[in-house]
Amino acid sequence: MNMETNTKADRIIVGSAAIAISGAILSLFFGEQNLDYVNGAPGYEAALGVFYAIAAIWAIMHRKQIQPALTRSRPLAAMIVLALLSALWAENPALALRRALAVCGGTLIGVLLATRFTNAERLHLLGFILRVLAVGSLIFAVFLPRYGISSDFRYLGAWNGVFNQKNGLGAYAGLGCLVECFLPGRLRRKLPWFALYLLLLIKSSSASPVAALLGAWAIVLVFNRLRRRNKLSVRAIVISVSTGIAACLAVGLGTGLFQAVLGRSADLTGRAELWSALIPVILLHPFLGYGYGAFWSGGSQEYYEVARRIHWAPMFAHNGFLEIMVSLGFVGLFLGLWFLIEGGFYAALMADFRQSPQDLFPLALVIYYLLRNVTEVVLLYHNNLDWAVFVATVLSVLPGSPDRERALEAAEAEKADQAMSPTEEFA
Repeated sequence: MNMETNTKADRIIVGSAAIAISGAILSLFFGEQNLDYVNGAPGYEAALGVFYAIAAIWAIMHRKQIQPALTRSRPLAAMIVLALLSALWAENPALALRRALAVCGGTLIGVLLATRFTNAERLHLLGFILRVLAVGSLIFAVFLPRYGISSDFRYLGAWNGVFNQKNGLGAYAGLGCLVECFLPGRLRRKLPWFALYLLLLIKSSSASPVAALLGAWAIVLVFNRLRRRNKLSVRAIVISVSTGIAACLAVGLGTGLFQAVLGRSADLTGRAELWSALIPVILLHPFLGYGYGAFWSGGSQEYYEVARRIHWAPMFAHNGFLEIMVSLGFVGLFLGLWFLIEGGFYAALMADFRQSPQDLFPLALVIYYLLRNVTEVVLLYHNNLDWAVFVATVLSVLPGSPDRERALEAAEAEKADQAMSPTEEFA
């Protein structure tokens, strides 16, 4: 199966939509941090709506490629349908539907990234986008500090660059470091970009991306060693590494070791208190949740009980697994975990087939997002570039995808060449 070469229009349409949903510039000037969560911000949502509409038109124009991709992952399709249907049982149906449509838009951008670009092309586009955001953030912090440096008393002095909050800058600086590792090119030419991303990570005071980045690097190295030297099966590696990650997270968070290493308080800057308050609220609606995105900031009455217990007003769960349980219950969590496991397993297979270093990138990215999802929200999150990139990455490694077919064919050809005897080779 061959993928059509993307055009300049693909790069402009998908690239500009990706920058828009990253939260850069738009949220900064439309003041997303001060919006009424329930009623929304008309200007910000209208601007995003334009990008989503253009992406939808572009998808319709290339529907022969798009349609197979939409059905490639059953858990992804089921999560989107569940999010849309959740307006039926949400306390605020309009809010749930608006958020669900937003996550549909982000997912569509992910599908376009998966279908209109090869793995290498997608990596180059993502690298270009992140470099633009990094340079823009540096300019805003140095020359437009009114916008580029936080004035919020909680994060006073921290850089947020072209984003409305420091964690946005930290998240994409961490992702930029990861992408640079797999972009082709001489190291000396990439060193200035590594230095810029490192500066932005330090000045944003965002610890979660650093931990996720280091974890992704370490786990990919372990994968290579177990597979290449110890000859373990991919299935055995995925199971053992997943178990190891879960155990390390449980021990590290439970003992406070991770918090100490990251320079954070024992409750992870209030996150642990929030998570504790959410558990009993989730158990009130355990199966289908409160409706997609329809719990926070007064979207439901139970939200006020959580805010009263922790004495601050959260906008999301600061944990992707709890977030999906609040929105879509244990049904949503099951589908989300299925999607994560599916993506992780086939990304590991892609890494095993690899014909170039770029074939390791999907595995590293899935691990990076899995780890970030512990203290931030990536899984099925609306108006979010991370979610679109995650969708694109998983769809690109599943059976039937052009990237996977290319890697599999190349791996089989290599095995056939290695098995060929000298006599056969020159017959």
